[in-house]
Amino acid sequence: MQLETTKIPARDGAQIHTLLAFPDDAPRGIVIVNHGFGEHSGSYAELLEQLTAAGYLAAIFDHRGHGEMNEPDPKKREKLRGVLPDYQSFLDDIGDVAAALMARCPGLPLALYGHSMGGNIAVNYLLQTEGHPFSCAILESPWLGLCNPVSPAVAGLAKFLGKISPKFAIYNKLSYSDITSEPKSADALEKDPLYHNRISFRMFAGINAGCAHALEGAAKLTTPTYLAYAADEKIVCNTAIESFGRDSGDNVSLHPYASHHAIHSDINRAQYYQDILAFLDANL
Repeated sequence: MQLETTKIPARDGAQIHTLLAFPDDAPRGIVIVNHGFGEHSGSYAELLEQLTAAGYLAAIFDHRGHGEMNEPDPKKREKLRGVLPDYQSFLDDIGDVAAALMARCPGLPLALYGHSMGGNIAVNYLLQTEGHPFSCAILESPWLGLCNPVSPAVAGLAKFLGKISPKFAIYNKLSYSDITSEPKSADALEKDPLYHNRISFRMFAGINAGCAHALEGAAKLTTPTYLAYAADEKIVCNTAIESFGRDSGDNVSLHPYASHHAIHSDINRAQYYQDILAFLDANL
C-alpha cells in the first residue's frame, strides 16, 4: 500500500484534505470512504489496508469540521470542530472528490462507503445526485436515527440556533466502548488528538434532516447497496436502519453483525471485511 496526502479544491474554494491509498499493482476500482462523526482521514488505516490488498484505490477525506481543517493552532482548531457552512457542503465535497479522482484515474469504476454520519451523508448524496458516478455503495451503521433521539423541541431549537450562526456547538457524551468492543480500538480513539465530540447545532440539524430525507426516499435508491448494522448498537437506531433496508427494495441487502457501532474496528471485523470485499468484487 502506498499513501499520498493531497488537497482537492472544493467548489466553494475550500481545500479538501484527502488521503489516497494505492494498491501495489494498478487499481481495478476506486472506493471513496466517508468517515463517521468526530473522526478524520487517518481513522481508517485497517480499512484502507484491506481495500488496497484487494486491488482497490481507497480515498478518504476529512469532512467539514473534522481533521486538521488547515489550522495548525490547536486552540483555533478546537473552535472549528463540528462547524460547517451547511449540510449541502457535505454532499458537494463527495462530488468534488469523485470528479478529481475520475480525472486522475479515468475509466475506473467507483464505490461509495459511509460509516455512521458518513453513511447519512453518503446515502443522501446518492438520493439527491442525479447521474452520480457510483456503481455501488456500502453503508456501515448509518446514522438514520439515534438510539436516544432528541425531543422535537430540542431538534427545533438546534435548527433555529443553527440558522443564526454555524458556530453554536455542544459536546456529546459518546462512550468509546459503545463505539467498539475492541479495547485497542477504543484506546486508539481516546488517544487520537484529532478525534473530537463537538457538534454544531447547524451540523446536527442538517444530519437530522438528512435522516428524515433518507427514510422518506428509501424506495428511490437504485444503487446496489450493502447495508451493515451492529446487533449490539448503542448509538444509532437499528429500527431506522432496518426500516430503510426494507423500504429500499431489492437494491439494498441488509446484514446484521455481532458487533458494536464501528463494525470495521470491532472484535469480529474479519468476517465483515470478507463480506464487503466480496460485495465490491461482485459490483465493481
